[in-house]
Amino acid sequence: MTLTEVLKVKLSDNDLSRESSPTHVYRSRISSNSKSLQEKDTKTALDRINKSISRSTTRIKKDTGKLRRKKLQQSLLRTTSTLQVKDGVSSYKKDFGYDLYTIDTEEIPAPMRQPEMQTMAADEVSDDCVILFDLETTCTGSHAEIMQIAAMKGDQRFNKYVLPTGNISTAAADKTGLNVQTTVQGSRILVHNGRRVAAGSIQSVLSEFISWLRSIQGTNITNGSKVILCGHNVRVFGMHAIISEAERCHLTQDLQAVVGGFMDTLPSLRQFLPGRDSYSQANLYKDIVNEECEGHSLVEDVSALAELVTVSGIPLEVLAQHTVTFLTAVERVRYLNEKNTRLKTLKGRLSTLSSATLNKIACSGLQYSHLKLVFRRGGEAALKHLLSEPISGTRTVRVSKDKQVHNQIIGHFHEVLTQSSEV
Repeated sequence: MTLTEVLKVKLSDNDLSRESSPTHVYRSRISSNSKSLQEKDTKTALDRINKSISRSTTRIKKDTGKLRRKKLQQSLLRTTSTLQVKDGVSSYKKDFGYDLYTIDTEEIPAPMRQPEMQTMAADEVSDDCVILFDLETTCTGSHAEIMQIAAMKGDQRFNKYVLPTGNISTAAADKTGLNVQTTVQGSRILVHNGRRVAAGSIQSVLSEFISWLRSIQGTNITNGSKVILCGHNVRVFGMHAIISEAERCHLTQDLQAVVGGFMDTLPSLRQFLPGRDSYSQANLYKDIVNEECEGHSLVEDVSALAELVTVSGIPLEVLAQHTVTFLTAVERVRYLNEKNTRLKTLKGRLSTLSSATLNKIACSGLQYSHLKLVFRRGGEAALKHLLSEPISGTRTVRVSKDKQVHNQIIGHFHEVLTQSSEV
């Protein structure tokens, strides 16, 4: 109980005569003074507390501000470092082995992803548009050259040979019977099973093929739709071969003007006839048509495919599900061709890496010179960051987070660095 409260209790117990006594007045003054002092002390204490809180708040704000500025500076530093490593910088440190007067503006490409092919709309696919075709090529790799083009639409046929500029692989020669020979005069000629055949350049034959397709489009298709090239396993090989040749001959736009897409009978028949051991054209023809597929010529192969599609009874709706647009097919082929070009720069140099890892590096848009450049600009840390860079919109990284992969690539460039003053 406070002094004021004590005095109040005592005051209530005394009579009125004592209220005017000097003692009471004295006590009342004491009570009043004590109360005033107490209020003053309380106010002083509160002021001190408020000032302390204010100082603490200010200090917290300052600390928070410093922390934020520090984090922002670190973020900007990381961003700047990443941009410098990827895009090049205007001035360089000697620590990285750079000449201060060297201008380096080469950029590291952003992570790439294989473009998805788009399926044609069902109303764009009709029997009138479908043209069966097949190709013979010098090999099965990315550098395959077309040696023969065969196609048919009803009774209308196309069959032309192409004289390749390069050599024909032994496997392709054994399979097709086609080979290149040199005459006494030094001219190169194309022979089929030992007999010379008329063969033109890919530029002229592909132009003839496009003209033939245009004539089919004009006579067989009444609604103005484009033709659809149909083949067995065409999305894996035939589509790639003909688009690549069109790209080299600068005929892609001409081909696009008449071709709307590519139809693949292999995945179509796999969907329509599930559970078979083999879906090769020869085995399917033997089982469904009940005849052996002789396959002596490309024209016979195309005719056999036409018969296989008819006898199997596969609906057009199923075939349409495996028909991709021409434009997205071109995007895919261009991506794969560029990827193969990048892959060549990696093979033979990063020999300790697996084929799958090398392919992944190339698929991400990187070639050997990019890895070398990043190592020169930022060293081990920059190279690790590049390889493990997250791909936007996915849960995957550009190449790998595997430390073993990182160490193998870094070790390679350290070895190169020791052998040369410039990596």
